[in-house]
Parts: sequence; C-alpha cells; structure tokens
Amino acid sequence: MSRRPLWQEIFERFDPVKPVEDPAWRANRPLSPFEDINRSLDRPFGIPHLLLTGTMGTGKTTELLRIAEARVSKEFVVFLDLVRHFEQVVGDAVALQHVSPWEVCFLAGIALIRSAEERLGFTFPPAHVEELRQAWLKLARSSGEVPEEPAIDIAKLAKSMVLLASTAAPTVVAGPAGAAVSLGLRTLNATADAAKWSLPIGLKKKALPDQDAQVQTLLQCVNVLIGLVQQRSSKVLLIIDGLDRIEATDRAKELFVDSQMIGQLACRLVLCGPFGLRHDGAIANVQGFSDVRPLVNVPVLSQQDPSLPGRGVSFFRELFERRVADRGVADLIPPDLLDKLAYYSGGRAREFVVFVRRLAELAWDADLTSATAEIVDRVLDERRRLRETGMNRRKIRLLESVVADPDHRLPEGEDVNILLTTGALLPYPDGSEWYYPHPLLMMKLIQRRPAGSMS
Repeated sequence: MSRRPLWQEIFERFDPVKPVEDPAWRANRPLSPFEDINRSLDRPFGIPHLLLTGTMGTGKTTELLRIAEARVSKEFVVFLDLVRHFEQVVGDAVALQHVSPWEVCFLAGIALIRSAEERLGFTFPPAHVEELRQAWLKLARSSGEVPEEPAIDIAKLAKSMVLLASTAAPTVVAGPAGAAVSLGLRTLNATADAAKWSLPIGLKKKALPDQDAQVQTLLQCVNVLIGLVQQRSSKVLLIIDGLDRIEATDRAKELFVDSQMIGQLACRLVLCGPFGLRHDGAIANVQGFSDVRPLVNVPVLSQQDPSLPGRGVSFFRELFERRVADRGVADLIPPDLLDKLAYYSGGRAREFVVFVRRLAELAWDADLTSATAEIVDRVLDERRRLRETGMNRRKIRLLESVVADPDHRLPEGEDVNILLTTGALLPYPDGSEWYYPHPLLMMKLIQRRPAGSMS
C-alpha cells in the first residue's frame, strides 16, 4: 500500500514557519530556561522582567508558548509576535529592523486593549485610549516618522492585530463577555471591521532618548492601561516574541542598552532579544530586566570531538516521535538516518523541521515505504549548497580558526556577528559556552575534524 498520504501528512506537520501550538507535539528541550523563568514568575514580589536571548531557529517561540500555557491559570497572558505582526499585519517585515522602543511599547498597549476587551469583556475609558493616540502622534512627529498627522483609530487598529491571549486569572471580569470566555490561550485574529494597518511604524527615523518628555508620556499611557487591567482582574504577563530578529548590533543596543523603556513596562514581561547582545558583551549593560537567559542550539555535536554526535541528538528523536506518535509510523525515518538529520541540523530545531519536510516531499515523489540513505543525503546536499552561499575566504578562515581552537571559543573579527546571525557559526551550552561552524559547512567547505564523522 502506498504511503504517500502519510508523507503528505508529515510534510504538513513539519512546518518551519508555523509555531507548534499542540503541547503533545513538543519535545522536552535539554537545558531549557523554562523552569527558571516559571519560578521567577511564581514569586509574589517584584515585577519580573525576563529577557531570553538566542540565535534564530533555536526554538525560542516554542519555549515562549510553553511559558504562556503554563501561566494561563496565574496571570492574564498577552502574547505578541512582532514577526507575525510586521509580516502579516503591517505588510513590511523589514520594518521590524528599525522598530524603536517607544513603538514596541505602543504595540504592547494596543495589544493589551484588544486582548482585555475581547477576552475579559473589559472596557477602557475613552479618555485613556485617546491619550495613547495623542502620545503616538506627538512622538511620530518628533522623530520624523510622519510628515503630517495621519488619521488613527486605536480601536480599529487593535482589531487588525493577530495575538494570543488568555482569560484573567484567578478571577474573570464580570459581565456577559467575561462569562463567555474559557480559561486558556486563544488566537485573536483580525476582525471583519478592523482597519487595514496604515500606521507608519518601523521606519528609519531620529532616535529619541528615554528622558524625552513625549517618550515618557507614551510609556505612562501604556502603564495606565496595564494598571487598569491589573486593578480589575489579575496580574498581566506580556510575552513579546520577535525582537531576536534584530540583526544589527547597534540597533539591538538602541532597544536594550541605550534605552530602558521596554523594561519599564509596569507588568510581568518575558521577551526575546538578539543574541548579538551576548557575543558583543553588551548583555551585561542591559537594564530593566531582572534576569537574562540564553537559549542556544541543542548540543548535537560532542564538544570533545565535534565530528561525533552529542547528547542533544536524542531531543530530535523525541521531537519526531511526538509529531508522528498518533499515526504509529515512527519507522518512516530509520533511527540512524534520523540521528544524521539531527546532527547536521546543528541543533537548530527549525532546520531539523526543514530537513524532515523536504525529505517528505522527496519520499512522496518516489512513493517510498521509508526514508533511504540516498534521500537523506540528497536533502543534506541541497541544504549544504544553500548554506555555503556567500561564504568568502575571510569568513572561511574565521570559521577554520574556531575549528583549530581546542576550546572552540568565540573568535574575533568583524564577520562574527554576520556568521552568528546567519547560523554559519553556532553557539552551544555545554559548560562554558562554545562555538562551532554549522555541520553542513564541515561537509566540504571547511576542513573536517578527524575520525568518526557522521558522513
């Protein structure tokens, strides 16, 4: 019997773009900061502001979703995905690279308005909403983002956002709307009467310091909205995903080092930040956050001999098995080939998912009963060629210096941030943080370590 329907289902289940929302499909990540973050949020004192840093593709969104799900019975959770917002709502993914601290706070404010009104049946005093609108207008003019005053309807803009939100915890706001919602996260999609997002945001503009009176006014407006929700329902937990996509180190510093505005939001806060702050050393100067946690690649390479698989390979076995458990088809990819895909993913969850999805396409084409070594090698060769794109001699020499270093420490050089951002150089968390070139680059481009490789 043909297994094409199964391969099609595997293709659909392994989507590298869509976050996994079903907890049963998530593997237990080694060295996850989840428990530490959860404990910080459990403390009844202080206002925890927690920063999670990591390179792209390491599974930060999945970890944030785990945190959100764990907190729905304890706080009113609002989950704002800035990548999704700029791609799907604003329609300009590049604009995220230029977003300012006050714009992040403004988006948090209107996300709270939408979430509280729809999930709690909460009605904000019109005067407070108008104050937020006026604060944005003044800042947009001062920074040069808008030449003239645009028409802004905060309520309609809020309805155009795509969010995740819970109900209040432990109590729910009284009223018909509050009584109708259920405990747990729910996706809030754009509504039929939402305005098309026309607000200029994320444009190149003049940076404004935190002490600017208009910046402080906008922050105060957002904090007033937070306070209103917390007075009438429960503590607010704001989770912001996507700021890890900021590529330029100077832009990352503008958001987290030169400015403390995001860290001054008056609610519990968990957000992703750029990994570049760590390798630059700027992470020590981040203020407004009570804890900074790294989420780096799963250690699929052995630190003693990176040509050998590390203990993190088992995580990817579990990841695959969980996503196919209900179909009883764990034999679709033999264990040795699954381990090979895990190794060459470099410990990047998204890359492993890309491998499996491409393999499913090729297996469907050939109507295979199970994956073969030839198909796996073809998948890896395709990704190797793509990964080698743009690797000039200077970058290759820099990566070779990491291979030659017995401790595999972070090298010096102007290309380091580019290599980290693009995933050509990968950080690993075994003991002291160490680094190694992406395993796909070690296949042909960079001189291989001796003996026992996964080829």
